[in-house]
Amino acid sequence: MKIDSRQPENIKTMSWFRFITDFIIKLLIPVVILTLLLGVIRLFIDLWNIAGSATLSSGFDIMVTNILSMFVVVELLRSILDYFEFHRLKITLIADASLVFILREIMISIYEHKINPAEIGSLAGLLLAIGVIRIMAVIFSPDRQRQ
Repeated sequence: MKIDSRQPENIKTMSWFRFITDFIIKLLIPVVILTLLLGVIRLFIDLWNIAGSATLSSGFDIMVTNILSMFVVVELLRSILDYFEFHRLKITLIADASLVFILREIMISIYEHKINPAEIGSLAGLLLAIGVIRIMAVIFSPDRQRQ
């Protein structure tokens, strides 16, 4: 990184900030990819364990949880990779990751029969709020305003 000593102090500070932020984000990419690879390996190990388990339903609980968790990691990877293109985090991608995570929790809870009506109502309200935020982010997107 080349920093000109004639630049005003705030521009030099922002240059350093961008450099450090980019460096940290670049370190996150291999970590997330490794997490995905370990998740796939874990799925195959769990698949093998299902074959040897007494009941299929206990094995399916583990598989459903692991597969849905991988979707959350994929959404986070999308937002990290998108950061390099735009040098900002898009609210739509963060909302997508949040929605996937909440839907994961709902699906697991319903599948395991461990959720009560009050929790369903509160999670539905949270989904609605995040959905509205996502819609507003699309409507008032800086990319859309430029067009």
